[in-house]
Amino acid sequence: MSDNPLVADVTYGEDSPWTGAGLLDGIEDVYVAVTEGTWVDTTLAGVGLGLEVASAALDPFSALLANGLGWAMEYFEPLREMLDALTGIPAITQAHAETWRNMAGYLEQLGTDLQSHLAGDVPDWQGHAAVAYRSLMVNNVDAAMGLGGVALLMAAATDGATELIALTRDIVRDLIADLVARVIVWAVEAIFVVTIPVVAAQIAAAVVKWAGRILLYTTALVTSLTNLSKLVG
Repeated sequence: MSDNPLVADVTYGEDSPWTGAGLLDGIEDVYVAVTEGTWVDTTLAGVGLGLEVASAALDPFSALLANGLGWAMEYFEPLREMLDALTGIPAITQAHAETWRNMAGYLEQLGTDLQSHLAGDVPDWQGHAAVAYRSLMVNNVDAAMGLGGVALLMAAATDGATELIALTRDIVRDLIADLVARVIVWAVEAIFVVTIPVVAAQIAAAVVKWAGRILLYTTALVTSLTNLSKLVG
């Protein structure tokens, strides 16, 4: 934890921080689009974890081996770095989302405080100067609340990106682990059952197929994040 108020935990009520910010009323439509996931590529939309490797359940040994390999990819540095390079790191984007949420809370509180001071500090002040001052302060309140809305929108967008990165990471990790497990099983079978050329052909075909699947999902991730960026921008 830090002493910086921007990293403190924030609790929001039902009202949106941009409520009353006339210049940013349209942000709510973007917020809805972000949270509804309209930007997610159809390849990843609705995909459940582990669907691509469900067939491994037909071979208990391969499934068990793939599970161990999947664990190894997350906990051994060289393997994890390879996975990070392919799909990104959800923990980093999640930290950014938390920062945006904290900024939203800070700005919302700032707007609320300004509004409170405006109402209570100079209740009897009259004249042109008073009118000009109050007009300026109302604009400041509106701006603070509006910027709070923008920060909350960015938090929602970053949350969505984090979830998609995590989903893609799980799929890619499972695909790689499944492929390696299959190769190991085939190599063992080659010793006792089939000839090496047959196994070599199996492995070559599997590598091409699994690489295509991995490329499909990582491309869908890039496309989705590009769509999200355009939507927010």
